[in-house]
Amino acid sequence: MAVEVAGTIASRLAHLPTLERAVAAMVEQSSFPPSVGWRPTSVAAGLPGMAVVFAAFDVHEPEAGWDRLGHRALSQAVAAMPERAEPGASLFAGWAGVGFAATSLARGRGRYTRLLHTVDTKLQARTRNAIRRLDAAHGCGVSEFDVISGLAGVGAYLLRRRESAESADLLGEVLRCLSELLADEGEPRRWHTPADLVGHAMTGAYPDGNHNCGLAHGVTGPLALLAIALREGLKVERAEQAVDVAAEWLADHAMADGWGPNWPNAVPLPPRPGSRPDGTGLAHGRATWCYGAPGIARALWLAGTALDADRYRHLAVEAMLAVLARPAAQRGITSPTFCHGTAGLAHITRRFAVDTGRSEFAAGAEELVRELLAAYEPDSVLGYRNVEPGDVRVDNPGLLDGAPGVALALLAAGTDDEPAWDRLFLLS
Repeated sequence: MAVEVAGTIASRLAHLPTLERAVAAMVEQSSFPPSVGWRPTSVAAGLPGMAVVFAAFDVHEPEAGWDRLGHRALSQAVAAMPERAEPGASLFAGWAGVGFAATSLARGRGRYTRLLHTVDTKLQARTRNAIRRLDAAHGCGVSEFDVISGLAGVGAYLLRRRESAESADLLGEVLRCLSELLADEGEPRRWHTPADLVGHAMTGAYPDGNHNCGLAHGVTGPLALLAIALREGLKVERAEQAVDVAAEWLADHAMADGWGPNWPNAVPLPPRPGSRPDGTGLAHGRATWCYGAPGIARALWLAGTALDADRYRHLAVEAMLAVLARPAAQRGITSPTFCHGTAGLAHITRRFAVDTGRSEFAAGAEELVRELLAAYEPDSVLGYRNVEPGDVRVDNPGLLDGAPGVALALLAAGTDDEPAWDRLFLLS
């Protein structure tokens, strides 16, 4: 059933009139225009994200023509690149995302060599400028280093391009920069967000700045990247120290509730009156990929594996068991989507099931997939809708916040295919 539903979503995405209907509906339905919209050149909300989905289906059904659909989507994305005001380097909205989609479709078969060379060239100056800014920073916006917009996301792409000498060199610079950033043990840490750089949605809760904990936007993203690089055998000065320091910081700021370890979205600067260094007294995040225990637990598991540190693996397992033990109402999830919804939690739980062999995670992943299938709306444009605050349902065709991310999670749940696409989310 999971694979069948996933295939239906992918087929609807491939049908251009249906995709156009979803794009038009999203603009009409969303409570957050223009921040929610179709951006054809982005992985998060555009054609490269669809190419990633089609690439995953090409792995599952290599003779079914999914690679041609992926090629069409990627070609349209490149054609939509503006001649002026080109996108930046970022993974979810820029050139690194285009490169990630191309490597997903290529799968080592010698395809997209010219496009990948273009991507690598575009990334050189943009990424080195970001490295210079971060090297000089003591306090910065999260978009400088995070997975969505920053160096951690660019690094996720570059890890796939190590056969290119110039990309391997650039990856080394990215990893060196992030290692030095995360190895800092000062207070506040070099990666803290000053008050004037806190995003609009967080200014009320963090008027004096914060340390961001999330996988999507916080220290957890660079931690995951460095841990993955170490697991793959890369040697980077201070990388092991950085992974240990960042993982220890997250361990120190875990907050316990009635079920087990959890984390706030961010830790305020200076510490809020009544809160303790371990985070007690702060509101916990949702049980999602972007913020909250699942994404953090996955990064801690990767860190523990990279360092062979049982304390981090144990904390990761305890945190994920706590997520599954909490009543659904306590998880803060209202949408089926990947970024902040059930699909992301289901996929992370499945990763824990595979890595640990524990029956609790296997059962938890199965239950979450059942929840996803129960949320299927076959009469909606794409089969799944993002749920915005106030139960506003949006036919979102974007990978991050829409039906494509659900399709990926369902496909992974229903097959034995290695979900290499989840490197996009720094989950493996």
